[in-house]
Amino acid sequence: MTQAASRSYPYIHSDPEVRAGAPTIEGTRIPVATIVRSHQLGMDLDEILVQFPSLRPEHIHAALLYYFDHRAQIDRLIEESELPPAGAVELD
Repeated sequence: MTQAASRSYPYIHSDPEVRAGAPTIEGTRIPVATIVRSHQLGMDLDEILVQFPSLRPEHIHAALLYYFDHRAQIDRLIEESELPPAGAVELD
């Protein structure tokens, strides 16, 4: 068993009825991938908290820990969220 498989992630929740089961911050609809992408774009903890005022610092830390243990899954969700919708036409 890997360390990630045996670790619990407080504040992280997955529900098939919320965001198609993508991991979110418990009690919110804010995806872990959104927090991670904000961090990747250079936002620090305080800036993320301003952007998402319902979150607390421990939510951000939990999201990043979850990401480091589930990098491929979250990277895939980030990539999918940045794709244009099916059938979209790029305008010049």
